[in-house]
Amino acid sequence: MRQIIIQVPRGNGKAVIALAGLLTWQFSHSPNLQRSSLAQRANAQVQKTVEQVGLAKLVESNGRFTRSNIQGQDTLLSVVYVQRQPGVTASSEEIRVGAARRRHRLTQSIQSQLLKQDLNVTPLVDVNVLETPASKQQDHL
Repeated sequence: MRQIIIQVPRGNGKAVIALAGLLTWQFSHSPNLQRSSLAQRANAQVQKTVEQVGLAKLVESNGRFTRSNIQGQDTLLSVVYVQRQPGVTASSEEIRVGAARRRHRLTQSIQSQLLKQDLNVTPLVDVNVLETPASKQQDHL
């Protein structure tokens, strides 16, 4: 349990009551107020997972909680942009979701790792594989 000590000058009883009420409200509603922290933890896990899978480099990830009203579900939406690692010949689709024989790819890996983090969320993940201009030119040659 967190303990906060606040010194208030004498004669400010109303301010103390208001502050105590505000702190009580904040800590009683902490899951909603901690969403930003949970989203940051999720983004850190996304980065770690992309590095572990090794098929691509993370360009950017954005994890946020949606305002959807899906009953019994706290939805964490993660949009992930990656760039293929040099020398990786897997297609963009294989990097994103994998082939039937190689299921351990980014989307599933990220969802699995987020679930293991015990964040108490439903992670919905969209992985986008971006191509550099140089590799696009080589693909067309």
